[in-house]
Amino acid sequence: MAIKAIIFDQDGTLTVPTLDFDLIRREMGIKDGPILEAMLLMSPDERSRADEILHRHELQAATNYQLNPGVEEVFDFIRKNKLKTAILTRNQLMMVEMLTDKFPFLTFDTVITRQDDGPTKPDPYPVRKICSTLGIEPQEAIMVGDFHFDLLTGKNAGAQTVLITTAPNWQNFSHDADHIIHNMRDLINIIKQML
Repeated sequence: MAIKAIIFDQDGTLTVPTLDFDLIRREMGIKDGPILEAMLLMSPDERSRADEILHRHELQAATNYQLNPGVEEVFDFIRKNKLKTAILTRNQLMMVEMLTDKFPFLTFDTVITRQDDGPTKPDPYPVRKICSTLGIEPQEAIMVGDFHFDLLTGKNAGAQTVLITTAPNWQNFSHDADHIIHNMRDLINIIKQML
């Protein structure tokens, strides 16, 4: 089935990774594991404090956004081939808007953030929702990300998965990737094979 859409994670995939999740966990008092899920188990006061910590870190990262090498070339290729694009992020919508304001060539047909209704990554729901919004089947989409949750959400929805190796521990979850790239430019050749 030919590919019609590319779904991108944001931080670490489109942008150079700058969020220090270990520091965020320490400031929140979380030992390990996913931050958003840990926050759901907090009391209202703890959750409010954790929200402030997370927002501060995300805002600092967004203020200093730099794109990973090759992103502009990939989007030029996508536009020339009339493919759809989406962002699927566990970040806030405000951070997506800061990214697209800073880099106006980054345009997306749909965006899903942690503020949207329904479960977020790694659940397959957001990939299915994006595909439904775009009028395509999950098999006609590629999910591109730098973390295990990106691969799981794509794989469990039935999309192709591409891992970009910007995370220091990428080898730990590379088995869930259909394709592995070390530079965003390499995504162009993968897309070409699926058109």
